[in-house]
Amino acid sequence: MTERPQSDTPHREAYATILHSANVYVCGAIAAAQSIRLAGSKRDLVILVDETVSDHHRGGLEAAGWKVKTITRIRNPKAERDAYNEWNYSKFRLWQLTEYDKIIFIDADLLILRNIDFLFTMPEITATGNNVTFFNSGVMVIEPCNCTFQLLMDHINEIESYNGGDQGYLNEIFTWWHRIPRHMNFLKHFWFGDEEEIKAKKISLFGADPPVLYVLHYLGLKPWLCFRDYDCNWNVDIMQEFASDVAHATWWKVHDTMPQHLQSFCLLRSKQKAGLEWDRRQAEKANYSDGHWRRNITDPRLNLCFEDFCYWESMLWHWGDPNWSDDNNSTSNP
Repeated sequence: MTERPQSDTPHREAYATILHSANVYVCGAIAAAQSIRLAGSKRDLVILVDETVSDHHRGGLEAAGWKVKTITRIRNPKAERDAYNEWNYSKFRLWQLTEYDKIIFIDADLLILRNIDFLFTMPEITATGNNVTFFNSGVMVIEPCNCTFQLLMDHINEIESYNGGDQGYLNEIFTWWHRIPRHMNFLKHFWFGDEEEIKAKKISLFGADPPVLYVLHYLGLKPWLCFRDYDCNWNVDIMQEFASDVAHATWWKVHDTMPQHLQSFCLLRSKQKAGLEWDRRQAEKANYSDGHWRRNITDPRLNLCFEDFCYWESMLWHWGDPNWSDDNNSTSNP
């Protein structure tokens, strides 16, 4: 009888992530790849992308070490048109990566701070708990199989996801799963009612050197979409539960180890700069007590422009105009 390949055959094991419907997470995926290599893993890196990810951005992903595979998106039939969760069932395509025995799926908005290759010895589904009952699909061990993919596809019209996305759906399918400690998918999030002692403990974990956490998962506004000076979640009232300057700095430390040509995929568009300034002004108007809105911006990306239109300040004159373009999927190349 032929034995199944074990974890000492890295070509049969891979880290995988997925990008669909926008280029905005390309920088995050590049940083995630960098963090995996910095943690010492030599496993394959596989990224699934759809046709909306430009050739230029695919080139950046490949340069970062990702093996880029093009997929056809899978629509969530329960989602509204153009909603954030319209295409998140595309994640099911991971089960079609049958050239691998095991996959560690990671969301593109996290960092691997310590090597998690040992998770390849774990069965499907292995994940951290989102609560007592459900698992979080941001990091999970899966075993690619066309039969499982077909099972997932067979029920998309009948199963109601508790959160409207792939996580709720997968929890309905994989009711038996294997729990791992939350340090292996630690969420950058301060729960309402957290005591100061708990908040201080989380902050110390975010910045520990050497790291204590295995994975730091960046919820809220993403570090590469903020100025590097501070976490821009501070400037939006409903996002402050995700704000941490220490975690923000941890992401930028990884960014700074990337080659210059890969850092160029993290430049800010003019509209993004305008959006950050708009949020800062709203925070100033509301006089938020944290005072981040008072800080001077020294991020060099503020004065770097790779688009035809660079006068982002003038965009603020038209902010809120319904006729103003809101195209987040522009594919201009830095």
